[in-house]
Amino acid sequence: MLNLQKNFFRYSCLVVVLVSVPFYAMGVSPYPQLKEKAERAFNHAEWASASALYDLMLEEKPDVPDTYGQAIVANAMRGDHAAEMRLMQKALDNHIPFDSVFSRVSQWSFHLGKTHLYEEFLKETREGHPWMKRTIDGNLLKYYSFRRNGELMVEYSRIMLSGAPDNVGFLTTLAEGYMLLGMDAEGVAAYRKVLDVSPDDLNALLSLGNFYAANDDDQASRVKAMEYLEKAYSIRATPYVAATLKRLRQPFK
Repeated sequence: MLNLQKNFFRYSCLVVVLVSVPFYAMGVSPYPQLKEKAERAFNHAEWASASALYDLMLEEKPDVPDTYGQAIVANAMRGDHAAEMRLMQKALDNHIPFDSVFSRVSQWSFHLGKTHLYEEFLKETREGHPWMKRTIDGNLLKYYSFRRNGELMVEYSRIMLSGAPDNVGFLTTLAEGYMLLGMDAEGVAAYRKVLDVSPDDLNALLSLGNFYAANDDDQASRVKAMEYLEKAYSIRATPYVAATLKRLRQPFK
């Protein structure tokens, strides 16, 4: 059994050497050929081959952000998280902005319809590079907002607000998360906080106006709806808001 394992190891090494020789024997850069083969392997879901070819590309040109994105996603499809982190470190060592790596991993994960790969990569990177935590948490918040995951929108909005309590974007996502969870009172409070910070925020005005307009079974709700929608209409007049205000102004029954 031991001899069989040794022979297999020698055979594997020989294959690697034989595959590598033609590239160096050519005396010219193999990069165009590598890229073509890597893209073909990636498009055909041949993840092991794609990963190996992207590694060769990065050995020759380690400063190309696009290659890191596809290489990381190819390794993610293989479940090789160690390789993902190795590639992230290589990108940092070659002065590739980490946001460039994140955006390309997002691009190719979404391209494959495997958006969770992007989420998992962000979390793995945060664990290995704690100094990126706030940037990564911000990216995760955007991801959960895109996925309309109310629970995690609330969780990560709170995390981000702990360092920027008056950030309108984070407050807005917090409000949207609460509304998705059916926590209307908390959502309304968050939208009102937005208006405390930015009184002319059109999104908050419309969201509150439409919320109260949908619950106009009492006069108080109508008054609140008209208050928010009239201000929104003064900022940007639209036929929808005009029609809603016209309905709300009709005699209360």
